[in-house]
Amino acid sequence: MGGGRAPGTPLGLLVALLWAPLAAGAAALGAAEKSQLRDQVVEMFDHAYGSYMKHAYPADELMPLSCRGRVRGMEPSRGDVDDALGKFSLTLIDTLDTLVVLNKLEEFEDAVRKVVLDVRLDNDVVVSVFETNIRVLGGLLGGHLMADMLKAQGVRLQWYKDELLHLARDLGYRLLPAFNTTSGLPYPRVNLRYGVLSPNSRTGTELDTCTACAGTMILEFAALSRLTQETVFEDTARRALDVLWEKRQKGNDLVGTVINIHNGDWVRRDSGVGAGIDSYYEYLMKAYILLGDDTYLERFNAHYVAIMKYISQPPLLLNVHMHNPTVSIRSWMDSLLAFFPGLQVLRGDLKPAIETHEMLYQVTKQHKFLPEAFTSDFAVYWAQHPLRPEFAESTYFLYKATRDPYYLQVGKSIVESLNEYARVACGFAAVQDVRTGRHEDRMDSFFLAEMFKYLYLLFTEKRDLPLDIDDYIFTTEAHLLPLSLSTARPPCPRNMTMFHRGHREEELFTRSCPSAQTLFPNNPTFTRTIRDAHKQLLQPGAERLALFRGIEFPLHDTRMEPLEILKSMGLTLLPLGDRSVRLTGIRHKQDASPLGLFSLKFITELIDPPAGEQQGISPLAVQVISPPFFGRMVLTAGPAQFGMDLTKQEHGVKGSLVLSEPYQACAAITNREEVQGKMALAQRGECMFAAKARNLQKAGALGVIFIDNAEGSCSEEMVLFQMVGDGSTSDIVIPLVFLFQKEGQVLLDALSQHRNVDVLLGTKPMFLGEEKTDQPLSASQLHEAATETCTRTVTSAPDQA
Repeated sequence: MGGGRAPGTPLGLLVALLWAPLAAGAAALGAAEKSQLRDQVVEMFDHAYGSYMKHAYPADELMPLSCRGRVRGMEPSRGDVDDALGKFSLTLIDTLDTLVVLNKLEEFEDAVRKVVLDVRLDNDVVVSVFETNIRVLGGLLGGHLMADMLKAQGVRLQWYKDELLHLARDLGYRLLPAFNTTSGLPYPRVNLRYGVLSPNSRTGTELDTCTACAGTMILEFAALSRLTQETVFEDTARRALDVLWEKRQKGNDLVGTVINIHNGDWVRRDSGVGAGIDSYYEYLMKAYILLGDDTYLERFNAHYVAIMKYISQPPLLLNVHMHNPTVSIRSWMDSLLAFFPGLQVLRGDLKPAIETHEMLYQVTKQHKFLPEAFTSDFAVYWAQHPLRPEFAESTYFLYKATRDPYYLQVGKSIVESLNEYARVACGFAAVQDVRTGRHEDRMDSFFLAEMFKYLYLLFTEKRDLPLDIDDYIFTTEAHLLPLSLSTARPPCPRNMTMFHRGHREEELFTRSCPSAQTLFPNNPTFTRTIRDAHKQLLQPGAERLALFRGIEFPLHDTRMEPLEILKSMGLTLLPLGDRSVRLTGIRHKQDASPLGLFSLKFITELIDPPAGEQQGISPLAVQVISPPFFGRMVLTAGPAQFGMDLTKQEHGVKGSLVLSEPYQACAAITNREEVQGKMALAQRGECMFAAKARNLQKAGALGVIFIDNAEGSCSEEMVLFQMVGDGSTSDIVIPLVFLFQKEGQVLLDALSQHRNVDVLLGTKPMFLGEEKTDQPLSASQLHEAATETCTRTVTSAPDQA
């Protein structure tokens, strides 16, 4: 669709993804097979939803391996993951509008009755503001709008009197106390009953929050305001977005990942489109679509230009430092960025959307699912896959945009993988490790809220849906909000974005939907042409991959700046004479110029680094030196970017183990007398490593060993990583190391069995007496799973994340 739109007016059907179906052979999958896949998705949904209702309801989530509900406080803590659980039947609320999309109207009416009769929000439980907003508030609003629609049609729910909207309003007021900060940025957690700062709230000590956590409120809060005519919600979410915009790096329009909620200082300055930032960008774009306020579009466009300039290296999306964005700061990507091609479709930037989506598809074909994180050469970085829907989301949007049947085949592969590798007797189980197929006893609510919605829509004709899907915008949790909300309230006249670098020229599709015919005139094969350039990324014999093409650097004979830029990217250039350049063994002749200037167009190949040198991380060792171990037990540990530099301690640091109380060490240490002068054990989660380190250092700890809170994590299967600080960590001087859960369990077991356990932290093990060995203790001396699976001498340990 072409055409413009007057500022501040409703976007209406302009956002409907009605691009011309240019792709050749749009019916290649066959109507019967497409219909069969739709029915298969419904059957899978019935299996998942039915298992939750049978085995888990009214609990928040289903534990599909145990066939029972997950009730917070009754199961072992999973750290931050449990912040989504609030004893409010999370999965049922999150699934409400999915039931309508799938035409399960009888089940929907029954679900609405259950929520109205059974759900209570006045619970003394601390929850994530972000997760509760997108899953519960969004679920209640989506459910209310669907119930209201069906009631107006006279089909069902004639008894309904806005009960879900009343619950949503109640929840909105329970979330508002989180915004009582000097900056207007919200606390990351709130107690549903006691708020944030009351004596009983058990929260309110946090100093920072993620950018996405603060910037992903506007759709739900604005919808709540416009449905209830109470403006406080929209105004509050808008103020938080204003702060994030004001705190951007004004030289390049990038934002960081974590920000201090009190003074607005950036705590983590890495900038990308994945975890920690993702839905902030999404909500700026969608806030313009839903609310009709140009401010959000202007801000999104400013950020998008920066993303495409600094972060996008098609098909890759790599994080950069927000203040120094010319060099990537990590060579791995997280799975949450898989939403970005779908957002690019809304923006009308189809070419990079197709490229990145194809790269993601190749990764899923290699690993069956998209790993939680993967390297730039597409190896597993974090092996988990919690049934995330972002890849299916982008697949759906690309199909809507192009009508290319290729994306139906991609959707089919998702369906097949879920059935083959994630389906269990009581639902679908998250994958703990995509390499082994090992399951995790977990089925998050977003699996029902998003995955089945996108897959069903992918295989269903628009005419067969019970609603006009083009009249709605999807929230980040895929809840449906009507575009008609744009007329419910005029945009705030004081909320204008100011650019300080002159007039920004608008692009073709700045204020309208992209037209494939305009973008790719008379070219029905444009999607295939773009994809084909990336189809060989993971083929056998393609271990060395050319990932950067068409980038030119000016190389002067007498200036070194461009060479230093390339060196910072890990490239080494050796002159071969007569304007030739040697680059990882490949020669490119360049034409001489009168100024002695030439360009290098083919930049790099990825070559696997030696074990132990990946990511530049040197592993550390935790050696148990007290009886009966006598130094024979050596555990691979990750380093920290702050605290004592153990690589400069020739003989390491020795100390006796003691458990920190509280174990997370996020509050004042209560067993200070025991901790003083000892090596403290603390669990990962709930707050940053630096905060834990400060609390234990203040209590007099000699050093800290952090233990992962991810059940079953192990150095043989995970990627070692460096613990990062929180901005300024010069005050932390004690040594700090990180152990994965199974290695950490070795120390916990030893501490429970022996009175004193002494360890040595260092870069290499110290051998005692004449007894030198590269082997860990036998299974008879330690738990078999831990010793045989996850212990080794540090000299053979690979790096990890």
